[in-house]
Amino acid sequence: MTPSRLRGRLSYANVTASLALFIALGGTGYAAATLPRNSVGSAQLRSNAVGAQEIRRGAVRSGEIRDRSIRLRDLGRSTRRSLRGTPGATGPAGKDGAAHRAILSQAGVILGGDGRATGHAAGTNSYRVEFPADVSACTYAATLAAVQAGPVVEQPPAGRITVQSGGSNNVLVRTYNAAGDPAEAPFHLIVAC
Repeated sequence: MTPSRLRGRLSYANVTASLALFIALGGTGYAAATLPRNSVGSAQLRSNAVGAQEIRRGAVRSGEIRDRSIRLRDLGRSTRRSLRGTPGATGPAGKDGAAHRAILSQAGVILGGDGRATGHAAGTNSYRVEFPADVSACTYAATLAAVQAGPVVEQPPAGRITVQSGGSNNVLVRTYNAAGDPAEAPFHLIVAC
């Protein structure tokens, strides 16, 4: 291309763009050649500026990774497979969990469940429920509840209920009204062993 034709194509925009490109390329090369070794650290890097492509294989070691920062899904499939051990022997069977239950009317009559005998004096808030097995080491839970006693549905008063062991195969239940006074009330009882 002749100088006269070149001069015809030169414009301020072309000259500025070419000069900017020259400075950018030259400045990068200058910075790479003149920066001292290990002079760029975490303070000079933006967050997420270094990606997987910029890290060479084996450059990051276990001591450089914060504990509990790697998730299982971050590991390759072959690595996850290698972490699996062989299953051990099956342990002995555990004790079967037994559950006993009883539904009692306000008068202390057993209306359901496997509770057998009950001790209740009319007009008191104390109910002793007997079960067919030793329940002294079990957990007890009782709740005031509406029960169907023949043609009548007995509704419990607002109140509270307490449960405790009454002996080897007995559970002692006490019912109270909202004021905390002893009161007869229907309830459900569950015993879990």
